[in-house]
Amino acid sequence: MSRLPHPPLPTLLLVPAILIAGYLAFTSGRYVVHNYQLNGDEQRLRAEIRELDRDREQLGAIHDYLESDEYVEDVARRVLGLVRPGETLVVVSGAEATPGDTQAAVTPGARWWENLFTRPEAMASGTPAP
Repeated sequence: MSRLPHPPLPTLLLVPAILIAGYLAFTSGRYVVHNYQLNGDEQRLRAEIRELDRDREQLGAIHDYLESDEYVEDVARRVLGLVRPGETLVVVSGAEATPGDTQAAVTPGARWWENLFTRPEAMASGTPAP
């Protein structure tokens, strides 16, 4: 009966050590990639939070303006045609408006409230009106 040769002891220890080292390297690599992805997600979410905070501040300012006496007076004068006691209402007639003049100008990419509260003269300068 022939006996098969036995590999030396260091070879028997080297194969499991290489397998364990490979597993640890693979696990560590996955951890590093996952950590990198989480950092990217965190930065993206922080930027989104900053943008949403700016939007919230802008909407708060618009809310305060809509509750102000200045807004009420502007609507009363412009939309309802009301005047204060002692004032005289003057109606200036001009050229008839074309259909394009009656539509509000819309800025592409703007949020709905930015288009709602932007006056045409302010659009030329790029700043929304209060």
